Amino acid sequence: MADKNLEERVVTELKRLIVEELGLNLAPTEIDPDTSLFEGGLGIDSIAIVELISVAEEHFGLKFADEDLVVSSFSSIRTFANMIATKPGLQLAS
Repeated sequence: MADKNLEERVVTELKRLIVEELGLNLAPTEIDPDTSLFEGGLGIDSIAIVELISVAEEHFGLKFADEDLVVSSFSSIRTFANMIATKPGLQLAS
């Protein structure tokens, strides 16, 4: 389980990345981190999820293993942030 403070920092960064890189028409502060990333929530499609994975790997200095890339890891920003926060080598700006 990830440190809650670290996880919250990752959540904040992910919300910003989603807005900036995926062109979501919301402010980061308007995004509930527990809302689904998919249909019924933010409505991000599978192509955009692949883009988000790539952007997150670059931003956080990580490489996700195949076993990380399961649908349940991307059910919400918080679940994705939790996975990122538990990865060794995570790089966050101070």
